[in-house]
Amino acid sequence: MATFHITLSESLYQFVTEQVAEKGLDHSDQYFEQLIEAEQRRSLEEYYWEKVQEGLASGPPIRVTEENREAFWNGIKEEILQRLQTRRAKESPTKEAV
Repeated sequence: MATFHITLSESLYQFVTEQVAEKGLDHSDQYFEQLIEAEQRRSLEEYYWEKVQEGLASGPPIRVTEENREAFWNGIKEEILQRLQTRRAKESPTKEAV
């Protein structure tokens, strides 16, 4: 497990100490873990919210039925493969004739 050492002003130290006691925690590191985990959840929620908004803004909804399900997923797979090929082409160094 990794360790952080931090320096706090006296007022922040008192605040953390009060929070630890108020929340019934054993150690201040538990308080900091809770803060970091809450921020991590908030960050993930923000990321997924942005992705949902992108999806909603990407165009009109497409109804997937039994009749078009295979074509729909094949189209998604094809788009992913094209994006992957484009990304690989950009990342791979070009060979120059000598």
